[in-house]
Amino acid sequence: MSELTGELWNNGKMRFGCLFLSLRWPLLLVLILFVGFGGLWGCGLYSDKATRGYDHDKAPRIFRMNLGTEPPELDPIKMVDLTSFTVVQNLMRGLTEIGQGQQVNPSVAKRWTLSEDGLTYTFYLREDAYWSDGKPITAKDFIYGWQRALDPKNGADYAFFLFEIKNGKAFYEGKITDFSHVGAQALNDRTLQVVLERPLAFFTGLMAAPVALPMRQDIIEKYGNTFTEAGHFVTNGPYVLDRWRHEEKIVLKPDPLFFGSHSGQKPKVDAVEMVMVTDPNTSVVMYENDELDFIETTTSIPSFDVRRLRDSPECQTSPLHRINYFGFNTKKPPFDNPKVRQAFALALDRSYYPKLMQSGQEPIASWISPGLAGYNPKRGLNYEPVRARQLLAEAGYPNGKGFPAITAGYRTMYDTQKEMEIAQFLWKQTLNVDVKLENMEWKVFLSRLKNDAPHIYRLGWFVDYPDADSFMAMMTGDSGNNFTGWQDDTYDELVKQAATTLDTQQRQNLYNQAQRILLEEAAAIVPIYLAEKTYLLKPRVKHFKINEINLINLDSLTIEN
Repeated sequence: MSELTGELWNNGKMRFGCLFLSLRWPLLLVLILFVGFGGLWGCGLYSDKATRGYDHDKAPRIFRMNLGTEPPELDPIKMVDLTSFTVVQNLMRGLTEIGQGQQVNPSVAKRWTLSEDGLTYTFYLREDAYWSDGKPITAKDFIYGWQRALDPKNGADYAFFLFEIKNGKAFYEGKITDFSHVGAQALNDRTLQVVLERPLAFFTGLMAAPVALPMRQDIIEKYGNTFTEAGHFVTNGPYVLDRWRHEEKIVLKPDPLFFGSHSGQKPKVDAVEMVMVTDPNTSVVMYENDELDFIETTTSIPSFDVRRLRDSPECQTSPLHRINYFGFNTKKPPFDNPKVRQAFALALDRSYYPKLMQSGQEPIASWISPGLAGYNPKRGLNYEPVRARQLLAEAGYPNGKGFPAITAGYRTMYDTQKEMEIAQFLWKQTLNVDVKLENMEWKVFLSRLKNDAPHIYRLGWFVDYPDADSFMAMMTGDSGNNFTGWQDDTYDELVKQAATTLDTQQRQNLYNQAQRILLEEAAAIVPIYLAEKTYLLKPRVKHFKINEINLINLDSLTIEN
């Protein structure tokens, strides 16, 4: 492996000759296309089919971006994906919001107080906070939203965010049925009091999450499951949902009743158009033809085009708390055996990813990103091929003999496909195991994960709030985003203890223990790499904001024609 890598990337140039000696023909073809032609996409390949862009001297002030896919869900309590949150982030506001530098800022709540014992928060709502239909936002709107999220019949995957509210988990589990016994109370229209089970270091950050947003009971009761459609959705953020042509485009219009961003600004655009172009190569061409104002690596720029686009004066980068990872369905043989999972983790040479994809990947084996309290680069299983083969043999599959057919599932995206092909090759080379790859449209993939996850699946995780708990809590037994089927009481307790302490060293020790259980003993997931955000933004766009937790905030957006 290391010799092949050195030959491929010596002096930054591709030496194709060594491929004939080292690789089978299918992989040869994949890597030649993968690396050799990557920089060609977006350089006019589709230009004869592209339409002309706007004449900006005459066009309205429209900001155009690519979502990459249809949002699976705009109901805030049911969202689990970044695409949906990108839309709702610009339609709705909670008590707080996460700003630049991971700062928790006031939003619908103009201020709050905390009792000396760290258990009781009192939030005071803004007097100028209105719904898009003109009705004032009240404390009862938050109470209704939280009750709806904690009702298990509604299937809120992030309901566990509210479990630290007194009796929140008991209500979710049906142990109590009267929501007035939950520690959330509207003292009056503008005052909301929240009592916690125990002090929580990052509670105000949680209050910016979609599951904690206020909701309109009358609208949901009137429209039912269609309350998020255009013409039905009553929102309280910088924009309203003007149009939603499914699988094609979402159009947002500024809400004149929006109280303004944390800096006091409001959007100064006529509309925001969010298209759903699934092919990132096409979106690059659209940007270069002035049909898009913003494209980014998550949805709209192939990794292999980043090398070329970095030379553009319009190219920018942003750090992210994001880790791409493989998860195992621990209920499906042979991955019900931890030795098999450990073998697959140890067989993964992560150094291939930055060398082949060349778009800011940084290999990581731990499950907390740098910059967050609790990060430890020594946690996790790194590349050890000899030990990987030994563990697979101990599990009953010497040199892969007798290993059953398995499937690795992933979202249909070009970059993700290449990630999977690298892993497929590494597992074959090290373990002599064949892995069938299966790509799925995003909605289908999410449904599959919830109902019957493949043997292996690939996902990326962006933190929901700027704390290591967002990574660690995702793998607890309560989490609706844990698709592995794995649950460990000791791990859960360690994570809960870490969430309630402000002592940095104590948190570090607790997270070290928890990560050892998750990544080394159980090997329920395998972190692959950290990823930074690379994006292109047209010079006419001003006050565009994107932060370390990948929130694209358009609340003060301005277009200069």
